[in-house]
Amino acid sequence: MLKLVKYCAIPNKRVFLCNMTKSGILLVLFVTACFFAACKSSPVYDKATQLQIDIDNIQKFVTANGIVAKKTPDGLFYTIVNPGTGNDTIGLEDQVVIHYVARRLDGVVYDSTATNVDTLGTTFILNNSIEGWQKGIPLIQTGGRIRLLVPSALAYQNRVIDTSLVANSNLDFDIRLIKVTKKDKIK
Repeated sequence: MLKLVKYCAIPNKRVFLCNMTKSGILLVLFVTACFFAACKSSPVYDKATQLQIDIDNIQKFVTANGIVAKKTPDGLFYTIVNPGTGNDTIGLEDQVVIHYVARRLDGVVYDSTATNVDTLGTTFILNNSIEGWQKGIPLIQTGGRIRLLVPSALAYQNRVIDTSLVANSNLDFDIRLIKVTKKDKIK
């Protein structure tokens, strides 16, 4: 750096050197601050711990509201309102058409399909849905209806979906299975 300053056309080389040193120190401090700011991360999501919290909250909800529900080993609570007809096994790669109403546990509806159950619904491949639906929808057949109380760990976990769903929201779904198309029949 001294060689650079020696041939410099700036009359006061000492001031130039001092300013360059200050700028270098500021640059190093700025880069260091950016590094630490970028490295700050949110706490690691612990699915098992959150699932236990969710199960406790859903169990309290079920008890307080007199809901008769079964619980799967995964922590999904469900009530089969109507089993539907048939005895097909619904696979994760099958296409389903459902009508649903989605609520938070406080009863607020945050999503729903069209109200005309006979003709409208939402169509998707089952493995493209939340884990709670992947485990719950196969418990019924075409024409069936199920209520799923889904722990956040089997839904959107600690993600904030929009203003209506905060992180770790436990969900209450009323689902009617309209149609199932096996994976080999999907066009």
